[in-house]
Amino acid sequence: MNIQEETKKENQKTILSSSYPLWGATLLCIFLSGFIFSSFYAFSIIHKQKTEELKEAERIRQIRIGEQLEARKRLSSYGWIDKEKGIVHVPIEEAMESIVKEYKTKTPKASGVYLPGIPRPQEPK
Repeated sequence: MNIQEETKKENQKTILSSSYPLWGATLLCIFLSGFIFSSFYAFSIIHKQKTEELKEAERIRQIRIGEQLEARKRLSSYGWIDKEKGIVHVPIEEAMESIVKEYKTKTPKASGVYLPGIPRPQEPK
């Protein structure tokens, strides 16, 4: 081998060895860019799911509020439950007062359940 060929090979080795850090830095940049991109993508998917869950929760809350308002309206108004059978609903306050009045006029009776060892009440004659 002559000196020119040896010098050429040494130059090539020097070029290759000096380009290794450049390749390493390039690969590191590519890896970091992919990691950052995939992180942002994952967070955007999570954010989208959370937003959809919040919208669904709000929709359900609105439905429940509507049902509660309708129930309150029904509890405080008169109306038919079954017109053919003559069954109506009355305001809850009025219904409670009616039940209290009804039970105040009744006298208590024995339940019909007798435990052993306890004497039975005498029937009025």
